[in-house]
Amino acid sequence: MIRQPENFPETVKEVRRLLALSQEELAHALGVSFATVNRWENGKTVPSKLAQRQFEQFCKQKRKDGFLVEGKEL
Repeated sequence: MIRQPENFPETVKEVRRLLALSQEELAHALGVSFATVNRWENGKTVPSKLAQRQFEQFCKQKRKDGFLVEGKEL
């Protein structure tokens, strides 16, 4: 069983809020479905390690591009 990363639902919501993305837009950027992002945010499912890695890479790139504040714990 995969353990849910601590605060993952809140982290996803916060990243979307900071980037002004809809769940659909974030899902498209990550290559997952809208339903997947919705279930992550509602704590209904645990992201796979691959999905977690994709999300982390997405956040890293957004920090590099200056869209997310460096040093803020996400």
